[in-house]
Amino acid sequence: MKPLAGVRVIDFGQLTAGANTSAMLADLGAEVIKVESASFMDLFRWIGSGRETAPGWWNRSPQFRFTNRNKRGVALDAKIPEGRRVILDLIAKADVVVENFRRGVLERLGLDYATLATRNPRLIFASISSQGETGPYRLHGSFGSTLDAMGGIAALTGYEDSKPVISGSHVNYPDQVVSLFATGMIIAALRETRRTGKGALLDISQREVTSFLIGEEILASSADLGPVETRRRGNAEEGIILQDCFLASDRRWVALTLEDEADVASCRAIVGGDDNLRDGVAAWCAAHPAAEAVAGLAGAGLAAAPVHDGAALKRARDLAGHTLIWRASGEVVKGMPYCFGGQGPAVACDAPDLGEHTEEVLREILGFDDAEIQRLAALGVTRAEPYA
Repeated sequence: MKPLAGVRVIDFGQLTAGANTSAMLADLGAEVIKVESASFMDLFRWIGSGRETAPGWWNRSPQFRFTNRNKRGVALDAKIPEGRRVILDLIAKADVVVENFRRGVLERLGLDYATLATRNPRLIFASISSQGETGPYRLHGSFGSTLDAMGGIAALTGYEDSKPVISGSHVNYPDQVVSLFATGMIIAALRETRRTGKGALLDISQREVTSFLIGEEILASSADLGPVETRRRGNAEEGIILQDCFLASDRRWVALTLEDEADVASCRAIVGGDDNLRDGVAAWCAAHPAAEAVAGLAGAGLAAAPVHDGAALKRARDLAGHTLIWRASGEVVKGMPYCFGGQGPAVACDAPDLGEHTEEVLREILGFDDAEIQRLAALGVTRAEPYA
């Protein structure tokens, strides 16, 4: 039995921050029911879906499939009163709600924590937001760029005498990291609820998580007596003689760190020359394929590695560990970087099509019969095709 077996999660999660939190709970055995509707789907369904030409495009996004495996999916429209009533009934029988809507959305729908807690006092409500539940920026929307900026990371990333660099949607750093924090906090809250019988509101701000990750840098800057401009260093690092990436002859990059004079001597023995060491390494790497360059440098005991991109990591299955899962169909989906009891995560079921399990969930959990299910369908509550 998996550690979270018996825990029921209602998932309003969007994109990575919310949906990946619920995916990790599902991987650990929780029963996760993803709630969407024809009027509001997970935004990941729009990305990479080929929506201009592909029939049923809303069920085809690879990004959606990556972050919603092992869940069941229902289509229930909270903007329709009967849809809201059914969602409330489901939440009354749940242990956890995960959401990362813009602040104010759930209040307007009457699905905020204060309302839900009156029906289910044991409910754990994981509220993941860009700026938190309180404060002057509570209602601000955010992108990865603004979170990097306000959280302090962008001031550190980039090259000396150049502008700040944001992590961008490809890295999606604040979203990825907040899902790890949120999962841990939910598991802690489940233990506390088991002990006290009381639920909790978990207020998790992506901006605050981002600042937490550079807490040492923030504290170090506070020790300065006057205003000091943060210096970006690119790949360089204080106390390290040389650290950078160098382009090899096959257009791949090689990362190299020389920590002390012994490293410098070993490196000069390979690249030759007595002049500028950085220029010597660059010229030597430019004359060798990346694999050969790394083998030569690493063989001399130096910290050297190829710079892998996504395609290279998919090919390098010996590096994947449990971070990627190869399905029998040949599809590759995102995994998790851990083993539990010697077992890595597994995909028991694919990410759901929109509303794929609506009828199944309504019968099984709420005991609805054919007439009630047909009535909801006639009202448009369970529509499973987005409006044009």
